Amino acid sequence: FVSHKFDLNIIGQYLKALTNYGSFSANLDADIKANGNLNDQENLSASGQMAINEFHFGKNIKDDYASFDKLVVAIVELNPKNHKYLFDSIAISHPYFKYERYDYLDNVQTMFGKNGVNVTAVNADQSKFNLVIEIAKYVKVISKNFFESDYKINRLVIYKGYLKFNDFSTSEKFALELSPLTVISDSIDKNHNRVSISFKSNLKPYGNLSVDLSVNPKDSGEFDLHYNLQKLPISMFDPYTISYTSFPLDRGTLELKGTWKVRNGRIKSDNHLVVIDPR
Repeated sequence: FVSHKFDLNIIGQYLKALTNYGSFSANLDADIKANGNLNDQENLSASGQMAINEFHFGKNIKDDYASFDKLVVAIVELNPKNHKYLFDSIAISHPYFKYERYDYLDNVQTMFGKNGVNVTAVNADQSKFNLVIEIAKYVKVISKNFFESDYKINRLVIYKGYLKFNDFSTSEKFALELSPLTVISDSIDKNHNRVSISFKSNLKPYGNLSVDLSVNPKDSGEFDLHYNLQKLPISMFDPYTISYTSFPLDRGTLELKGTWKVRNGRIKSDNHLVVIDPR
C-alpha cells in the first residue's frame, strides 16, 4: 500500500454520526507492505512507514480541540498473531489538545454527548457501518496483547506539544497551558531491565514541570517516578479561592517535588510542598 497526501476527509462523514457538530481534516502518506487474513484480524504481518499529516479536529475549521502537524510510525515488524510489535520510531510533532469545562458538561461531552452517549448509540446499532468505530475496534484487537508480547520502540518522541485547559465554570476564568511540551524515550524494549521516559514543559502563565519515569517493561506495576514543579504563582488559582472563600491570594509561589517508588502496585512516596511568601 503506497499513498501520498491521501485525503482522509472520507472519515468526516462517519464522525458526523458520532458528534453533535465538528470539523475534521487530515491526509496520509504511507509505504506499507502487509499480508494477512480478513477472517482473522490478528493474522497480520506488516512493515514500512506511515504518516498522518495536518490533522485537525474541533468545533470548526478555526477552533481545534485536537491537532498535530505530523504523526510518523516506522514499523519494523508488526505481527500480532506471533506476538511481535517492533517499531523503529513513533514521533508526533506539535500536538495540540484543548479541554474546557463549562457550567454544564465540557467541550468533549458537548461534542460527543454526555458521557459519550453518541458513541455508545452508534456502537450499539449493528445495522449501520461506521468506519471510525470499526477502525477503533480493529486497533483494539491487534494491540490487546502488546504488553504480553515481544515489543520494541527504538525511539518515542513528542515535539513541541501544547496542552490547554480552560475552566469557565467558576466566577472567573481559570486557564493553564503546558507549552512547549517535550516527551522523549529511547529504546522501549521488553528485553531491557528498565525503560526511561523524560517529560518536560513550561507552564503558562508561569512555572515549569519536569517528570522522569523509569518503568520495568515486564511489569507496569513497578516503576520509579521523579517530578519537579517550580515557580508556579498561587495567585493563578484565584478563580477557585475567590469562588470558595471570597478572598484572593495576592502573592506567593508554589513548588512541589517528590519521588515515587512503586513495587507490585504499592506506592511509597516522598513529596515536598513549599509555598513561598503567600498573602
